[in-house]
Amino acid sequence: MNNQEIEVKMEIKDEAQIENIREFLQENKDQSWQRIDMKAIYYDTEDNFYQKHKIAYRVRCENDCIVATYKSGKVNSDGLFERVEINKKVTKLTPDINVFAEDKNIWSLIKTTKDKKFLSIVITDFVRECIELTWLDSKLEVALDLGFVQGRENKAPICEVEIELKQGKIEDLLSLKDELIKKFGLQISAISKYKKGLILAGQI
Repeated sequence: MNNQEIEVKMEIKDEAQIENIREFLQENKDQSWQRIDMKAIYYDTEDNFYQKHKIAYRVRCENDCIVATYKSGKVNSDGLFERVEINKKVTKLTPDINVFAEDKNIWSLIKTTKDKKFLSIVITDFVRECIELTWLDSKLEVALDLGFVQGRENKAPICEVEIELKQGKIEDLLSLKDELIKKFGLQISAISKYKKGLILAGQI
């Protein structure tokens, strides 16, 4: 599995545009949107180890599957996220970083937290509709996410589009981003769902 994630996020300012976005992205009638119910808990230690190291550690239900994820990386001025993402299938939502032990590069950093107490910091609950398509010379996955993010007792809506590069050129991903912004009035977002939750929780 390629551990490099390259994507952009855009906020949908007018929910009435969602169906128009679906129709624009569906290349033919044989394609179908995949629906995934996603409920995630982002964890950190009591001393905020993961936040201090710019790491997102979450455990998420994706329909009937549970996945633990490690993410770290950066976002540039174009709103382009370039991150290391490592996913491991697990059997429960409770934190257990030992599932990442075989990934030596990250384990050397996070192994010091394996015996620490973990706290639930951010919760996300949303429906993802995703579709894979060809744009110019690249394979992209586009996701429509609708739901909410929660930090402590505070909630905010999630209504956004994500485009992830699966195969090809970053320029093609940015081309589709520009086209969606132009056609549907979307707004580029340089803040992840996790960071939005941290803001809601008063930790940023």
